[in-house]
Amino acid sequence: MVHFATSFAEGWHHHDDFTFSAPVEEDKRCPYAQRFAEQVEAMCQPAFSNPSHITINQAFLQVSKKYWEWFYVVPKSHRNLVGDRFHVCIHATFRLYYERLKLLELALAPPMLFLPPSPPPPPSPPPAQPPTVSGITLGEVLGEE
Repeated sequence: MVHFATSFAEGWHHHDDFTFSAPVEEDKRCPYAQRFAEQVEAMCQPAFSNPSHITINQAFLQVSKKYWEWFYVVPKSHRNLVGDRFHVCIHATFRLYYERLKLLELALAPPMLFLPPSPPPPPSPPPAQPPTVSGITLGEVLGEE
C-alpha cells in the first residue's frame, strides 16, 4: 500500500505547475490582406483620431476606392472569399474597417440641417379703383331727354 500511496502522491503533484493560458490567436490574414490592412489603416487614421463627418466620409470613400483597386489585382482565388473561416482576405478586412468607420459615424451627432430660406412673398395687388356704377340713377326717366 505504501507503493501505491507514494506513486499516487507523485502523480497528484506531477501537475502542480500546470497553469491555464489564453490561446494564442494566429493571424489568419493572407499576405494580400495584410498589405491591404496596412494601407487602409493609414487612410482611416485621421478619422479614428479626429472623428468628424468630413473625415469619416473621406475615409469611407478612400477605403472603398482602395478595396476595388485591390480586388482587380489579387489572384482570382482571393477575390470572392467573403468569409473569414479559413483565412481572412481583402473583403473581410474591408468589411472590418467599414464597420469601424460606420460605428464612428453613428456615434457622432447628426449634422445640423438648415431649412432653405422661405420664398419672397407674392407681390401685393395694385390699389383698388373706386367702383364705377353704370345703370340708371334715381330721377332718370327712360326715353326722356
